Amino acid sequence: MRELLDIVSATLAEASATTRPVSVVSIELDRLQALQQSMGPSGADAVCEQIARMLQRILRTGDYVQRVSDGELVVMLLGAGAKDARQVASRIGAAVRGHEFAPDTGFRGFDAAPRITVSAGIASAPDHGVEPEALVSAARRAKSSVVERGGDGVYVAPQPSAAPASTVLPDVGRFAGRLTERRTLFRLLDEAAAGRPRVISIVGETGSGTVTLARQLEPEVRLLGGSILYGRGRRIGVRQPYGPWASVLQGMRRIASPTEHAWHELPKLVPAMAHEGRERPGTKYRLMQEIAEFLRAAASKWPLVLVLDEMQWADEASWDTLDHLVDQLTDEQLMICLTMRTGVEFTAAAERRTALGRFAGYQEIQLSQLTRDEVKRWLEAALDHQEVAREFLAFVYRQTEGNPFLLTQLLRCLVDERMLWHDGERWDWKPVSEMRLPSGIEGVVSCRLGRFTDATRAVLASAAVIGREFEVPLLEAAGAGSARAVEVAIDDAMAAGVLQYTYERRRKAYLFAHESIADALVRSLPAEQFRQQHERVARALEARGEGTVIEVAQHYDSAEAAPAAYRTALVAATEAEGLYALPTAKELLQAAARNATTPGELAEARVRLAQIADALGRYDEEEELCDLAIDWYAGQGDDRRTLTLRRMRERARQELGQPARRSLEALRALDEEATRLGFDEERVAVLTLLSQIHGRLGESREAARIANECVAMAERIGDPLLLAEALTRFGTTIETESPKRARECYERALGLARQAGDIRAQVRCYNNLGLVLQAESEIEAARESLTTAIALARAAGVADLWAAAALNFGLIIHKLGDYERARAAFSEAFELSASLKNTEYQLHALFNMAHTERERGEYARARELYESTTSLAQRIGQSNVEIVARAGEGLCLLALQRLDEARRPLAEAESRMTMRSEWFTGRELVESLRVLVAAAEQRGTDALEQFEAARALSDSADVYGAAWLTAACARALFAIDPGVARAAVERYAARVARLGFTGIAVQFRELERRG
Repeated sequence: MRELLDIVSATLAEASATTRPVSVVSIELDRLQALQQSMGPSGADAVCEQIARMLQRILRTGDYVQRVSDGELVVMLLGAGAKDARQVASRIGAAVRGHEFAPDTGFRGFDAAPRITVSAGIASAPDHGVEPEALVSAARRAKSSVVERGGDGVYVAPQPSAAPASTVLPDVGRFAGRLTERRTLFRLLDEAAAGRPRVISIVGETGSGTVTLARQLEPEVRLLGGSILYGRGRRIGVRQPYGPWASVLQGMRRIASPTEHAWHELPKLVPAMAHEGRERPGTKYRLMQEIAEFLRAAASKWPLVLVLDEMQWADEASWDTLDHLVDQLTDEQLMICLTMRTGVEFTAAAERRTALGRFAGYQEIQLSQLTRDEVKRWLEAALDHQEVAREFLAFVYRQTEGNPFLLTQLLRCLVDERMLWHDGERWDWKPVSEMRLPSGIEGVVSCRLGRFTDATRAVLASAAVIGREFEVPLLEAAGAGSARAVEVAIDDAMAAGVLQYTYERRRKAYLFAHESIADALVRSLPAEQFRQQHERVARALEARGEGTVIEVAQHYDSAEAAPAAYRTALVAATEAEGLYALPTAKELLQAAARNATTPGELAEARVRLAQIADALGRYDEEEELCDLAIDWYAGQGDDRRTLTLRRMRERARQELGQPARRSLEALRALDEEATRLGFDEERVAVLTLLSQIHGRLGESREAARIANECVAMAERIGDPLLLAEALTRFGTTIETESPKRARECYERALGLARQAGDIRAQVRCYNNLGLVLQAESEIEAARESLTTAIALARAAGVADLWAAAALNFGLIIHKLGDYERARAAFSEAFELSASLKNTEYQLHALFNMAHTERERGEYARARELYESTTSLAQRIGQSNVEIVARAGEGLCLLALQRLDEARRPLAEAESRMTMRSEWFTGRELVESLRVLVAAAEQRGTDALEQFEAARALSDSADVYGAAWLTAACARALFAIDPGVARAAVERYAARVARLGFTGIAVQFRELERRG
């Protein structure tokens, strides 16, 4: 005891020198004698030792824990007054109450460990004196008061000068029920700490206590020597990109950096992580990868728990990052807890949560309302273990229906309204028949807030405008009141349980106990005061350099401060684009357009919105926005800006299915205009589109010539992105005749796109590389390239390129004979392109879906799809696709034994090929139809000649096409000339086996056996 008093004396002297408070917390193990009898003195001693170790993990560095007797510990808290010490003691009680003590603590031979709880008493200097003996004695007396009331609680000693405390508050901060769910969490934590990563979703309705359950992990994580970090989705108009992850990274930096690394992308979320050196362009994929690397590095060194709260409000980028991280996990000591609400309004988030089920370490915990028995046990614990009368329990349960948040607020409301009180000996309450309280969360919250003074409500309303979480210095800077008024309001709100500390920040920060409290406060503000407060918050954030520009822009927008809202929204949109969050940038630009004060400002916002629409593949929106902006710039005589917008509009119309000839005329006119203006950069962009149109029309030579001219012009201009686009287009035009040169173009373009940090250009390059690698029979490399394209496109939210990559991936899977997966990939591409109204990708998805149905033997269904393809190809001027689709229809009719009908599509296809001497993708269908119709009409010589001519033409350009042609015609050829058929089969059997095209290789093995 002397050692303890010496430590208290030294701590008091240190506190006096720095004018800081000190608190002593006396803690006693409840029912110690019963424990000693049941498990022996050594077992009880082991429990006390483990509690002491737990406290060392929970407390701050510099706090002191001392065992003073068999079941008693004393904690010294430097810099903590009685209020703060009560918070600490409550956390200690909850940690002990929730911990399942291990069998080696003395519980051997027991099926389950007894329930362990502690009683705690608090005394603080100078409030309770400055002498060591007096402080310790006061803390012990306060602890005895808890023990006398049944234990398992916290009590602050009354000040010597004050009258004995007459008001005792119910202990509503207890964790209610959920014993099974908590044990599940602890088990999963142990598994994660053993190197088996776990992802858990905790799901429930508003007020069900999802994050409260997750917080039960805190002491257990610290006991394991690990860290627990929080990130929170926020319900605001425009969601901060990667908001929860930025909070997690900031929290990690306060603990320790897990690795010395020069991060290039993470400083975009946490500026303090910036390093010296030249900034280089990045991608969304690289940002997600750095987040994953940073957190995985930490989890490889110590157990790490991430609690991502309110994920129903998280933006798409945050979900994409979670998906990316989960896919990377192997043996890290990592546990990720998501908390989410249920409700139809959260369907999109629920779908993202469901997708996590692919991870083997995923588990979902659904929180229902507390049962009547759980409510009873919670009430008794909150009321000092006093038995609760049946009618009172029935009233509470009827009012709350077992909702934990409403339960705590209702009990506090009963105390506020003097319907529940402590008479010094026990709890009592009014007859249930006399209790009149509002129903539901909103009603009870409003009733509780109504108890505050006008001054306190005004301060709290100002805080709620900042958000659910706020810091005191910002609140004062935003004009909420004097420092004293703010302090009083926070003290009142803390005492009432309306606010709570948030421990995730260094500075003094608070969190509204529930979002519904903040909502009620904001709703209480008159419209004009609401706007004024938002403007004050925005100005305070700007002046202090705090928050994000997205937050500032939204506060100005809510304040209807148009000039400032326009200015900050444009800056915020640029920041969002820098974070690759294009949907967020779009929302911010819409806010800028809404706050534009001049036609010029509105036109500028529309131009940027059109660029975002183009990047997102929303071509109908792009066309409309370009129309509106063109009117302004043309009226101002800005020919160059007008020309660029007209070119963007033509591209959008092209993607929306405008007839090719009409696009050709419009683009030629734009080229003439660009030439007149000497606008070479724009000429390259226009000519690139012209090359695409000629390619659509089957005019491959002209397409290649124009594309080559574009490359030369882009080289002279020196714009890397312009050159990457030109190289990609040129590679496309020569892909069939010279796949090696095309590949070189794509690889060079990819390097330029990476250098410029253009995600769309990178996806295009990976997509095209996949195609050319496939043509060169490098199947695995092609699959890898296309898989990368899909991952990048999905991560960047560019649905049109995602559709293209899915389409091309389906082509490879189709050639490998996995028709079910191919059909799924084509369906995905079709749905994505349909949502974007991108008729070109719709066309190709439809076209390949028809091929897959034909290969599966579903000839009637395939014929319908080919007919739809032909109609759409005619409308948008896709000549090659139209020709091949007609041939596909003819092949289906032949398979259905309808030779007469098959002649019509063959004649139509042949009429479109009179000037087509070159090989093109899909031509093997036309040639096989010719051969099979000739064979069916008993024109054997014609069939053989046509086959040999087609095979020779395709062999040098498209080995797969030649092999497919051979497999399709072989049975008919065996009937005409077995020798020719056998030679053709032998020519390609070994080659298709080497190519890795499983589907066609199976056909060749069967043909070899026949031969």
